[in-house]
Amino acid sequence: MTKNEKILSLLLILETFAIAALISTIVYIRSYVNEQLKSNLKNSIQISNLEVEKSEKADLSVNVSASLVWWDQDKGFESIRNNSKYLYSISPFWYELTIDGNIEPFSGTYDKEIIDYLKDNNILILPTISNEFEQEPLASIISDESKKDKHIEDILTLVEDYDGISLNYENLNAEDKENFSKFVEDLADKLHKNNKLLSIHLHAKTEEPGTWNGPQAQDWEALGKVADKLKIMAYDYHWSTSEAGAIAPVKWVEEVILHASDIIPKEKIYLGIPFYGYDWIEEIGEDVTYEKALTISSLFNTNLIFDDLTKSPHFLYIDSDKNNHEVWFENSESIKAKIEIAKKYKIGGIDFWRLGGEDPKAWEEIGNILKNN
Repeated sequence: MTKNEKILSLLLILETFAIAALISTIVYIRSYVNEQLKSNLKNSIQISNLEVEKSEKADLSVNVSASLVWWDQDKGFESIRNNSKYLYSISPFWYELTIDGNIEPFSGTYDKEIIDYLKDNNILILPTISNEFEQEPLASIISDESKKDKHIEDILTLVEDYDGISLNYENLNAEDKENFSKFVEDLADKLHKNNKLLSIHLHAKTEEPGTWNGPQAQDWEALGKVADKLKIMAYDYHWSTSEAGAIAPVKWVEEVILHASDIIPKEKIYLGIPFYGYDWIEEIGEDVTYEKALTISSLFNTNLIFDDLTKSPHFLYIDSDKNNHEVWFENSESIKAKIEIAKKYKIGGIDFWRLGGEDPKAWEEIGNILKNN
């Protein structure tokens, strides 16, 4: 054998060993990967089971619903994820009734991740349509048979992928009462035939017909016969253009629910509870969340005061421009007082406006007060 042949033979032997080593390595890697996949699948199943366990519903004496608003959607969704075991339904504040009578989404609203999460956790989805406090075109729609029918069909199309709809139609005139009642009756009939729910936001009042046009346009008795949920907005007792004061003084809230209980089937009554407040300079108030209120209080080193009469926290401060501020807001203690009213009158549920930046301890009160024994 020549020298070149010996070298070639040696190379062939080395190549054979290399191929064998490579095959052995590939077999090992495949075996390792398969074991890892099995392990990951096992862990995935365990995690999945834990997630199901976490999302099991708390056994509560009343239902809990809440609004998710488009301008604070990320924080609102975080609140949903943290408290899903308490939630019966969510109303994403996603749609508006435009001036031309169409239903359009607000900018950047619909989120499939949120929808999927709500469905996976057995939380009903009733998105809100808002007329943004505008009388028109709503008044014209409900007074015209063809416009009304078209609007109902638009709503039916919208709710095909949802469990129902929540109407935040505010600020109508008193003379619109009969038209509004008939519209809700017709809409409820169509929705129910499609196995969908109807929720209506109501202006708060303590007697009939109410002290201003908004509540006077809403016939609680008529609406209570056809709608599934009537969310009474028992807040804004003091509002953004009023003098400063409690958003939802507990005595007034109880009077509202006592009046509703005489007119509306109790299982359909949902007490609207605020998670927000206002920061006033004279009679100009800016919305604040609990989170923002505490930030302001800390920044200006103020003393928090809890008013026992209204069951509401508040504080005063002077800003860098020497403006006097008065802040009233809601915390777990003030919300607790309102949850207790819902339990006392054995109504259908509570409805929070709105998720995001609220006092996290408020959710503990839900469990403490509403948990069935």
